[in-house]
Amino acid sequence: MRRALRRLTVLGIVLILGLGWLWIELSPPHLAVPPPSVSLPEVVIVNPGRDRRKVARLGVRAGRIAWLGEGGIGPRLDVEDPMNPFAPDTSRYAGAYVLPGLIDMHVHQPPDTPLGDVELAALLFLRHGVTAVRDTGSFDGAIFEERRRIAAGEIAGPRIFACGPILDGDPPFWSGSRVVRTAADGRRAVDELAAQHVSCIKVYDRVSPEALAGIREAAETHALPVIGHVPAAIPFSEARLADVQHLSGLVEPGEKLTEARIRGVVTASAALQIAHTPTLVFLDRVARLADYRNALAAPEAQLLPRYYREILWDPAHDPRLSDLGAADEETLQGTLRNAKRVVKQLADAGVEIHVGTDTMNPFVVPGASMHEEMWALVDAGLTPEQVWIAATRSAGRALGEQNLGIVRIGAPADLLIFREDPSVDLNHLQTLEAVVAGGRLYPREVLEEGVARWQRHFAGTVYDAVSTTLARWLVPPR
Repeated sequence: MRRALRRLTVLGIVLILGLGWLWIELSPPHLAVPPPSVSLPEVVIVNPGRDRRKVARLGVRAGRIAWLGEGGIGPRLDVEDPMNPFAPDTSRYAGAYVLPGLIDMHVHQPPDTPLGDVELAALLFLRHGVTAVRDTGSFDGAIFEERRRIAAGEIAGPRIFACGPILDGDPPFWSGSRVVRTAADGRRAVDELAAQHVSCIKVYDRVSPEALAGIREAAETHALPVIGHVPAAIPFSEARLADVQHLSGLVEPGEKLTEARIRGVVTASAALQIAHTPTLVFLDRVARLADYRNALAAPEAQLLPRYYREILWDPAHDPRLSDLGAADEETLQGTLRNAKRVVKQLADAGVEIHVGTDTMNPFVVPGASMHEEMWALVDAGLTPEQVWIAATRSAGRALGEQNLGIVRIGAPADLLIFREDPSVDLNHLQTLEAVVAGGRLYPREVLEEGVARWQRHFAGTVYDAVSTTLARWLVPPR
């Protein structure tokens, strides 16, 4: 009996040690979160489409811009105290350009798992200058906890605005959506989401006219914008969404895209003040999936673990994409060209364009895809400055956050520090020197080392084996 007990004890100890070792191997590398105050000397403030001016000092306290000194020395900030060992040396940024942080208006955060993908995505956003995101559909509800942790300074990441779960008809397009069949369902869903302090309400393709009426009624009561896909059963101008995603509703069932149809949508959008988030990079990535093996080698795809590009994003696992071929790629590229043509006409008519990417769709990588979306909008005919306005001030206004996307006293301190001005030339995005998110300063080298640590982490044998096994189990080939 004693011998058996000793064996069980040893076995238990070995099991505990093994589980502990496995936990350590799978635990993600954390990026240290600095205090929400900083001071920058002699920088050029650039508010795209508004003004640019040189200031002697930009001071941030408690996550907001507290001082813009036109000359002399501003008020003493705690982080300037030479006795403070945590005060960053910001003299290296003298003469740099300071712009508002980028805002991605269409993201889907990865699910919250022990593998830590949420933290990796948050880091990748910051590395590419994305300091705020609008999550347009969280199926597991984890987005609210992530929002809290970032705001509390527990993890590094962008400011989060969330719609909560997608609202759709029966049956829903996505299984994790909340089904709303009637106006009462719609009102109830919005009331419950408002209690969770959402920033928007997201509707999808199969919402009925009756349900949408209830959704809109409750959303107006809570001062929440209704965004999303124009439902298939509702004409574009009758849906009256505050922000249309992916240019949905542009082509009615059985109708070809004609100039008359484009003019109709542009006219309605301008008259009803409907904004558009076209997500051109998403269309580009869907087209590239026709040549999936070539897409695997894309540099930005290497920023995420192998199981994304080789399992989750493999068209073989998605019946909608598994039969893509060269002819489909040509058709999809034509769709992308048409979308760019529509975006240009919308912009020329004064319709508000938002910059969004639709991460984490296949090969739409957090942060990196934001730069590609900006380039796609320039290719559509917008100027770099117009794109910057869309990605900062316009987005902040749509999100209802006062002064978000503007560098001014009292504004949220979401700032990017560049050596060259990227609002003149998007090539200057590569001169990013630091990111200030919620007043917290992250030098570029700190963010790059954080990404490199993650890459070493998910290249490890244990992480790779566990993550790919789980992915294959969750998403079997069809």
